[in-house]
Amino acid sequence: MDFLKDIAVPQSLEHFHLLVLVSTISALVFIPYVGFVAGSSILSLWYDRKGRREQNALFLQFAHDLIDGALFNKTLVAFLAVLPGLSLVFIYAQILQRTPSSGVSLAGFGFLFLVAGLVLLYSFKYTFRVQDILGSYQQLLKNQSRKQEFENAASYQKSNTQAHLRSGRYGTFFLLAAYILYSAAAGVTANPLLWDLDSSVELFISPDVWLKVIESVFISIGITGLGILYFTFSGKKQMDRTPDCSSLAKIIGTRFSIIGLLGLPITTLFNIAAISEQAATGPNYALASVAVIFFFLSAHFIYGYTKLLQPAALTAGFALFFIAAGALIVSSNLALGTAARQQLAVLAFAHDKSLEELKSSLGVIAVSFTGEEIYTTRCESCHLFDRKKVGPPYQETVPNYQGRKAELVSFILHPVKKNPDYPPMQNPGLKPAEADSVASYLLRRIAAAIPSGDKK
Repeated sequence: MDFLKDIAVPQSLEHFHLLVLVSTISALVFIPYVGFVAGSSILSLWYDRKGRREQNALFLQFAHDLIDGALFNKTLVAFLAVLPGLSLVFIYAQILQRTPSSGVSLAGFGFLFLVAGLVLLYSFKYTFRVQDILGSYQQLLKNQSRKQEFENAASYQKSNTQAHLRSGRYGTFFLLAAYILYSAAAGVTANPLLWDLDSSVELFISPDVWLKVIESVFISIGITGLGILYFTFSGKKQMDRTPDCSSLAKIIGTRFSIIGLLGLPITTLFNIAAISEQAATGPNYALASVAVIFFFLSAHFIYGYTKLLQPAALTAGFALFFIAAGALIVSSNLALGTAARQQLAVLAFAHDKSLEELKSSLGVIAVSFTGEEIYTTRCESCHLFDRKKVGPPYQETVPNYQGRKAELVSFILHPVKKNPDYPPMQNPGLKPAEADSVASYLLRRIAAAIPSGDKK
């Protein structure tokens, strides 16, 4: 899937921020829904096989309800799974272009597995309905003593059952693989230290990847349990099921909810502890704290529902879980935008360069400034080389970027507070090419050993 990175074109600063925003929105839709479908399909397949083995009609009905609810209609699947999944692949390709990162390949193969899994699970869903029809038809033929037709129907039902179980088994496997691959892609993309790993083994034993996958698995478990409870017992829906089926749904839904709500706060803390320096910001910690608090509040309401059986408590717990999971997803994408600042500077510079070349080919004359001119007009009001003004002297800070020009350009484009003894640096509002020019000038001046009396 690396060819997607090759055909991507560099984007401007504004477009990069738009990509991060779109990836956040896509992930907010994609992760909870695909997690719910994956969890529901695993349970549906398990109880379908168990029901056939034990000749238990309750288990078969429960399995049918699970897959029928998760794949309610094709439009829902297209807008909540297929389109967001495809957009994430192209967004990762845009962000990771010109890097050896395998994040795009992970997401690309994840999308292929996603489509295959959904198609097979739809086959699993519809063969459920065919079996119900065939069962009724066989009973009718048996009552009418039509032996030949009965045997033909029984033979067809047997082949239908085999296709049903096969599509459920492979569909669940592909969907679960897609969910894990997308989670791994998010973990890789948010950590530039993983971009240069060539070995798949090294990649998949990385703590960042495993923690992201485990977090996604717990989201899937939690949303599956809460979804079963909510869609079974909210409003008038509980009237559509038998008491035995509702009782089974309550047991399974409660267990899965508890596992998810207990596991997510722990994995959130581990994820925050393992976050890379390039991605760590105050909002990440704030969103993680909000997520942990809301997970505990959700658990409180779910516990209240199990004791008091009040639908309002179930609705509140379901909503709080969504808010908490959303905070985690936003935090992950915020880390992505922060960690890729250096990559952003490289791509933005390439974009400006290609734009200037296009203008030159069209005969448009572009006004350009040297690094020294930019320093004099933009930087000198706050910074001097040899002594403190508003900010620290350059001779104390710029030497740290010798041989790391791209990091200096990234800092100029997106300044962050590093020294508590000085106020935060204001964004100078430079274009990537201008930031590159002034960074080159500063590094040259420092390398030339400017005399201490020179203010520039």
